[in-house]
Amino acid sequence: MDPDVSDEVLVSQVAAGDKAAMRALYLRHAETAQRFVQSRLRDQFEVADIVHTTMLEVWRTAGRFKGRSSVRSWILSIARNKTIDHIRKSARVDVSEPDETIPDDAPDAEAVMAAVQDSARVRACVENLSPQHRSAVHLAFFQDMSYGEIAEVEGVPEGTIKTRIYHAKKLLMRCLSK
Repeated sequence: MDPDVSDEVLVSQVAAGDKAAMRALYLRHAETAQRFVQSRLRDQFEVADIVHTTMLEVWRTAGRFKGRSSVRSWILSIARNKTIDHIRKSARVDVSEPDETIPDDAPDAEAVMAAVQDSARVRACVENLSPQHRSAVHLAFFQDMSYGEIAEVEGVPEGTIKTRIYHAKKLLMRCLSK
């Protein structure tokens, strides 16, 4: 498949039953979907199952793609919904939110820079975030998505994403300053 073919063209070809187009779309987006699902779940087998289910849903519903969002956002929205369904079935919903009454004791820039250099600590701090915060951080900083795109993927208002990222940053800074 030609690497210059747009995602939108691939989706229309997938809708027509083109298996080569589905393979190309899978190769372009499965890893992104996997990293997104991993930001919510830790079990690699569950992650692989959800990515597989997501891509099957892409195959089944490609004809319904209207182009109102990017193909990547559409696929990540499907992955998000599959992940939420899995979490609900597993009854492992984490409804915890940060305590907003805790005073802001943000560390100075030197402390943050020293902590950032220690990638193991950063990974550990990110893993300690709630699934919603971890997902927002992953999409914003590792997938370089805009708040609007993240809101679309997460199915929440853009303001909610801004709030999640704001609180996630505070929690990360607090964790990294320890």
